[in-house]
Amino acid sequence: MDRRTFLAASAATSLLSSKAARAQAAILIKFSHVVATDTPKGQAAERFKTLAEQRSGGGVKVEVYPNSQLFKDGEEMEALQLGAVQILAPSTSKFGPLGLPQFELFDLPYIFPNRDLLHRVTTGEVGKKLFDSLETKGICRAWLLG
Repeated sequence: MDRRTFLAASAATSLLSSKAARAQAAILIKFSHVVATDTPKGQAAERFKTLAEQRSGGGVKVEVYPNSQLFKDGEEMEALQLGAVQILAPSTSKFGPLGLPQFELFDLPYIFPNRDLLHRVTTGEVGKKLFDSLETKGICRAWLLG
C-alpha cells in the first residue's frame, strides 16, 4: 500500500470512527414528574421529548417517567441534586424545604396580573437572582419557569 492510499484509508477510518462515536454518544436525559401523561404538565414533558429528539438529530434521547415511576414527589429534588435525573417539573413550593422559600412567591394566586409581567419578572433582575440561588443548591436553572 503506498503512502497516499494509507493516509486516505487512515483519514476515512478516523472520520467513520468519529461519526460512529457521535452516533453512540447520544445525550440521555431522564425527565421525571409526578403527574399523569394526559395532564398539561405530562403533555409538556412529552412535547419536550419530541422536540429535543427531533431538533438534536438524534443527539439527545429523552426518557420521560410520569406518575412518580422513578421518584415520589418528596424524593425528586434530592434525585435531581444527586444527578439521578436531569429534568423535573416540580411545583415551585418544592424549593422552600431546600432553603429557598422565595420561590413560593410563584404559588400565590393572581400575584401577576398577566403572563407578560410574569415573564418580565422571571427574565429580569429578580428572576436572575432567584435562578442564581438554585445553583448554590446544585440545581441548574435552565428549564425552570421557562
